[in-house]
Amino acid sequence: MTLWVHEDSGKVVSMATNTAGAGATLAQTIWLSGEVAPPALCSGLGRCGACRVRFLQGIPEPVEADSRVLGEGAVAAGWRLSCRHRVRSGMEVVLPPPPVARTERVERVVTSCKVLLAVDLGTTSVQWQASDSNSVFLRGQALNPQMGAGSDVVSRLGAARTVAGRGVLRTLLLRFLQRIVAEVHAVAPDATLELCVAGNTAMTAILLDLDTAGLAVAPYHLPTNGAGGETVSLPGLPPVWVTPQPAPFVGGDISAGMATLLFGQEPTFPFLLADLGTNGECVLALDAERSVVTSVPLGPALEGIGLTHGGVAQAGSVSGFRLDPKGLTPQVIGGGSAERLCGTGYVSLLDILLRTGFLTPGGRLAEGTTPLARRLRQAVRFDAQGAWYLPLPGEGLGLTAFDVEEILKVKAAFSLALEGLLQAAGVALQEVRQVVLGGALGEHAPVRALETLGFLPSGLGARVRSAGNTSLAGAALLLKRPELRAPLIRWSKQCQVLDLTAHADFTAQYMRHMVFG
Repeated sequence: MTLWVHEDSGKVVSMATNTAGAGATLAQTIWLSGEVAPPALCSGLGRCGACRVRFLQGIPEPVEADSRVLGEGAVAAGWRLSCRHRVRSGMEVVLPPPPVARTERVERVVTSCKVLLAVDLGTTSVQWQASDSNSVFLRGQALNPQMGAGSDVVSRLGAARTVAGRGVLRTLLLRFLQRIVAEVHAVAPDATLELCVAGNTAMTAILLDLDTAGLAVAPYHLPTNGAGGETVSLPGLPPVWVTPQPAPFVGGDISAGMATLLFGQEPTFPFLLADLGTNGECVLALDAERSVVTSVPLGPALEGIGLTHGGVAQAGSVSGFRLDPKGLTPQVIGGGSAERLCGTGYVSLLDILLRTGFLTPGGRLAEGTTPLARRLRQAVRFDAQGAWYLPLPGEGLGLTAFDVEEILKVKAAFSLALEGLLQAAGVALQEVRQVVLGGALGEHAPVRALETLGFLPSGLGARVRSAGNTSLAGAALLLKRPELRAPLIRWSKQCQVLDLTAHADFTAQYMRHMVFG
């Protein structure tokens, strides 16, 4: 059975419908094919609308989620959520415009005989840079090509539970990395490439074609031969040095980040490294040799994925809100109209709504203690089930009770992880010399907002340093200075791993953190 897919560019692709496996949805069939770049999907929750397609032939009957997310007008025009429908004979669909992958090139001649290619392999996105003996000459960023299997680690592990499923995901990554290598060779055809990949444990295991069962079911453990810290051979790629994996869910992205902090500068101990991505990974470094590490599943909400009008940070995304006498004013990446909210947009918005008294610390609607809060309260709409919706400036944008709850869950998990690390190490909050925030959220989210929401304890903001993509920076450093690899492997093996979920009172402690501030 063949599925015909029309891209926004006009190109028509025929897809075999058995690629994603038996029982796959239309969304999985399309975006695990490797033929088209996937958007930022919400793991089949039927909330984001990013998987929408317009049917030309074989249109199925709409389901409730189609009308709720897309609207009656779009449904009448043939649009459906592809995550809510299975492939049937005779289907022909049109895709909306694809996500934009960014590649930046420095216009100069690459004269070095050796090129260093560093890759940060994230669950949501892949970032990379190529440098010669002078500096970076090529860099890029795109969504992880496995996004069709779901936006979070759990979805990827589910798809990789069989050898065939893992093979599909691995092939998508290998093709992606091969394309990057080809781009580098196009600029520097005579250079020899050295490649370093820093990724979390799940992404690394899939890339190396290792059994991921130990990451999917408790008690969790790293795959056999999955500790990293070695050079491997992969099809169509130069030799790849894989960064060490300290623990089942504290991966090579964190160890690479620690390389920049331990060896790339003069550290002050104790310090915290926190990466607020799809998986929240934290390190409390007591000295150059001793660290306590932990992780909590945050999901993709902080990257805007899976929320009602959320999306990754790109042109048209609201990165923040400003409060002025007229109300809320969105700050849009690239200017123009607001089309979606990225993670920092949600953080900024909730910061304002909490400070003005529109929301209670528990994330519920307040009566409105300020004129602005009362004005916003008057704009709130309720559905038949009593769920509220706050319209926002932009193209049909709004905030729902579901969105607030998802951010609150993430906040609870993250603040619990920080508290757990300090308790396990016997370190008081005031003793922490510095908090290093890695990742896009740490780089762009205002520290005041992180304190207001309770991601960071009040008063800690003065000691926060936003370090951007520490994983990518670490991968580049380990290529430039290979003598640092041995001490990083030693550091990884000596980490004390804190399993928060193993505590008998984990649920009670988590619920205690389910409050903003």
